[in-house]
Amino acid sequence: MLCTTCTMHGERPRPARPGEVSFNLSEDPASLDPLFARSDDERQVAHLMFDMLLDVDDRGRLIPALALAVPSQANHGISADGRTIVYHLRTGVRWQDGKPFTAADVIFTWRAITDPDNNAPSTRGYNLIDLIFAPDPYTVVVRLRRPWAPAVATFFTYGADPMPVLPAHLLQDQSDLGRADFNLHPVGTGPYKLVRWERDDRLVFAANPSYFRGKPKTALVVAHVVPDTNTSLTMLRSGLLDWSLLSPAQRLALGRTTSLRFTYVPFSGIGAMAYNCRRPPLDDERLRTAVAMAIDRRRLSAGITAGQYPLAESDQPPFSWAHDSSVAMPAFSPREADRRLDALGWRRGADGVRRKAGKTLALTFASFPESDTAVRTAEYVQRMLGERGIDVTIKKVSLAQFYLPASEHGLLLSGRFDLAYVVWRSGLDPDDSDLVTCRGAANYAGYCDRFLDGLETRALSSQSISERRSLYRQIQRRLAAALPYFYLYSPRYGYAVDRDLTGFDPSPFSPTWNAYQWTKT
Repeated sequence: MLCTTCTMHGERPRPARPGEVSFNLSEDPASLDPLFARSDDERQVAHLMFDMLLDVDDRGRLIPALALAVPSQANHGISADGRTIVYHLRTGVRWQDGKPFTAADVIFTWRAITDPDNNAPSTRGYNLIDLIFAPDPYTVVVRLRRPWAPAVATFFTYGADPMPVLPAHLLQDQSDLGRADFNLHPVGTGPYKLVRWERDDRLVFAANPSYFRGKPKTALVVAHVVPDTNTSLTMLRSGLLDWSLLSPAQRLALGRTTSLRFTYVPFSGIGAMAYNCRRPPLDDERLRTAVAMAIDRRRLSAGITAGQYPLAESDQPPFSWAHDSSVAMPAFSPREADRRLDALGWRRGADGVRRKAGKTLALTFASFPESDTAVRTAEYVQRMLGERGIDVTIKKVSLAQFYLPASEHGLLLSGRFDLAYVVWRSGLDPDDSDLVTCRGAANYAGYCDRFLDGLETRALSSQSISERRSLYRQIQRRLAAALPYFYLYSPRYGYAVDRDLTGFDPSPFSPTWNAYQWTKT
């Protein structure tokens, strides 16, 4: 199992809320149309109301949802050349307004994703579809311009930007989906339907009695909008929330109570320090390695996350079939870091600060204030590098500006930093080409290695799992040597859960994927 539980101690009052499960969101959704979902909160809410063709369970396995089976070459769902994928759909599934779900909805969803007027978060993979058609109402055939191995683990499931299926009968005649009434009054096939949205306060969902997996076990689900973390902790202690995702710092601040348990699940990604490889001095991998050796990652994990975030050695999460356990980041060695810095000409002056040709080894570490882990990581690294004579200045930039495209002056992609704390969320497939290839859309480090690009290209086109595993192992080893990213954490998300709530088994991608199974005893 990916999830584990641990016991807490103490007591708290328990308000009576029969037939209701409550959790919190950090902000009010901008839209309830999953096509426009950009935050984890919006995706959690979407999964209450909408379904995907394929889902991911609590063990990190791809499983059927609106599709009857996961397409593969073994079941003839994928052609020998990898260019044709066939989905067989469930019959008898209905939208929450009573209309039947059919292949037309899948085809419409693809068109909505790829329509540039809709500005979907990502069209990755969907833009490789050359043709999509329905030979009958419950079969969808997808033909790709070229083989693309992540297709099944991406289309209408958990790619880097998860995408459920939308209702064609409600949206196909809308001229502007961004302004459609659907954004406020969504209709899905999912286990719960929206009954009330009190802006900036709560969203109330009622069980869908016609849900294809069976009527949900809980009558109501309430998502409270609670931007303040102290308030969410108070609500959790008092029993007004049945579960909540907590940062390591919040977990420690919560204290002890016998009414709650903790459930952990691996995050589908990593926390890392990106080096700006676009410019001196960190365009030199020798300096990047010396800096890495000056950072005690175990101290970061213990001091900032109390061990909740184990160390990461690559960008592949431990539950991925592509993860190579033999790969390792440079080991913490202050003495070796000093030796290498000296050898590179960066020598300490009388004040203890390193200089070369009269220039101070001064670095800017960019972080975002919305994350306690990001802020404290920057502070710890600042002290550690300071001990080695490296002058580090912390630059805090809002999360909204951190990840924007370079054309919109996003800090990372425009390269306005030396070091930066980054969080990379992967899809279910191990494809990391966006992060590490020369033209990758999320190549925050600005790193470019044509040989690595060739490995990535082969990994994306191969239909052999064993060949892809071998290629991703080569990729992980090459990245560990070149070090455009210094991988820090392989986070485990921690959920505080009311002991009376059963069936809460979050996946690495969503805590609400099986909301229809939640039960309050």
